[in-house]
Amino acid sequence: MSAPRQPVPDLPLVLYPSRGKTLLLLLGCLLFSGVGVWMVLDGVLLGYFCALLFALGALVFVTQLHPRAAYLQLDEQGFTYCSLFRAHRIRWAAVAGFAVVRMGSNSLVAWNFAQGHVPHGRGPALSQALSGYHSALPDTYGLRADALAQRLNALCLAQRLAMR
Repeated sequence: MSAPRQPVPDLPLVLYPSRGKTLLLLLGCLLFSGVGVWMVLDGVLLGYFCALLFALGALVFVTQLHPRAAYLQLDEQGFTYCSLFRAHRIRWAAVAGFAVVRMGSNSLVAWNFAQGHVPHGRGPALSQALSGYHSALPDTYGLRADALAQRLNALCLAQRLAMR
């Protein structure tokens, strides 16, 4: 028996990363930055590196809390994903399909570009060599990776059928 089909949501739709996860990572960075400061106060020079590294991480996570810093926007023509205010637009016609790929302990939604749509450069080739896919989303936007991949595949298929 096949899995139930994910309903195609009303478009446009904007999804955001989980604020709880971002806040938890921010808290962890602040904690480790504090440990670095404590190391410096104890005379351990490596503490400077630790404090600086995790303070930079905290800055990244604070930035990610801004609503325009990270999102996934879905519309009739394609999707736009944004991380640290850098947006990338992909048309549905350029995507062959979505799948879940595991990288370490993380599950990501990845895709291969359709023939004739693969971007030039080393990025997609390196990504495909490492994971088997040309590219991946940086987050799952508050959803499980398999649910997000299923939704994206349904949208991609629906938009392709609508174009015919």
